[in-house]
Amino acid sequence: MFWYVIRPISTVDADAWISMRRSLGPDWLVADMPAVAGEYFEHGTVQSLLHCVFIARDADTGAPLGFAEVSLRDYAEGCLSTPVGYLEGWYVEPAARGRGVGSALVRAGEEWARAQGCCEFASDADVDNAASIRAHESLGFEPVAEVRCFRKRLDAPAD
Repeated sequence: MFWYVIRPISTVDADAWISMRRSLGPDWLVADMPAVAGEYFEHGTVQSLLHCVFIARDADTGAPLGFAEVSLRDYAEGCLSTPVGYLEGWYVEPAARGRGVGSALVRAGEEWARAQGCCEFASDADVDNAASIRAHESLGFEPVAEVRCFRKRLDAPAD
């Protein structure tokens, strides 16, 4: 048997999910993460997108090892079908990396996406995140685009 267990999260996993999600860095910091978790547990959505969140836990100790957030999107860069399963977030605790946990989390997400009628699975990584790019490619993801995104704050319209 495996030394870890992968399953969809439940409310007892909320604190572990929130903590690991924050470990992904500043882009993943959400001021009201309990509200995000509440939306997920109440509606199965995050920011109105259908989601499934998987958690990996140590089979003996129950310690959280990682998570994968998967959504259903109408479109993903480079994909030709709709809907598309999308790996929104993926994290494995440093001590558990390289031991199969990350790939098992992604496989769970892929299976969920297939069950939703998807025939493609997509993800993204920051163009400067070499470790994430290598991890994606090791699981069979192929690069389809390299994009630098921009934003600009707009002042409120004048009266």
